[in-house]
Amino acid sequence: MQQYFLEQPVAVGDVIELPSDKAHHAIRVLKLNHETVRLVYQETGYFAEVYAEGKKGMARILEQDPACNELHTDITLCMALIRREKFELVLQKAAELGVRRIVPFESSRCVVHARQEKLERQKERWNAILVEASEQCKRNRIPECTDVISFSNLPDYKSTCNVCAYEKAGAQAERLSALAKPDSMTIVIGPEGGFSPSEVQFLEAQAFIPITLGNRILRAETAAFYACAAAGELFQ
Repeated sequence: MQQYFLEQPVAVGDVIELPSDKAHHAIRVLKLNHETVRLVYQETGYFAEVYAEGKKGMARILEQDPACNELHTDITLCMALIRREKFELVLQKAAELGVRRIVPFESSRCVVHARQEKLERQKERWNAILVEASEQCKRNRIPECTDVISFSNLPDYKSTCNVCAYEKAGAQAERLSALAKPDSMTIVIGPEGGFSPSEVQFLEAQAFIPITLGNRILRAETAAFYACAAAGELFQ
């Protein structure tokens, strides 16, 4: 079943005209004709019948969907900038895995750096990826993606529980499964080259707990998938 997020309020029994981009996708691309879709407004889902009326795409709101497909723990993923296609994959999968917010950041070992002249267009692309992924997996909200921040600003995005994945944490390091269930969690994932020792010391001083993701060294994007999936399973 297709899903679309709406910016206009709806109620059961309403007949609304879909925004042009959503109407085009539903009627022209998917060729839906008196078929049911899921519409979401302000985190509330509705089932609606969509159909063409001339050149317009219309939706008749049939009933409210009581399901809320969100995690009980709000997860913030602070993700270092990595190569474009890999970072975009992290955005897509983070949305599918229920992350509430993604915070891109630059650290000392980042191979990729934010370019001021491209930030606005880049942010639009990132948000489009998050919308599409959230619609695909039937979320009730679209994750927030913040502006790119510097490493030193990571404490601004702390939660009840704060962890950073560190490949040199050692066998005695904490694992996600050992942590008490929090109402919110921030997970920090470094770039391809990992964190420098001074960066780990900084995070520890700010009450971020270094955690291990196992004995194998994971790629940055794999570490993000692993941590978000594990947190979602443990704390949903």
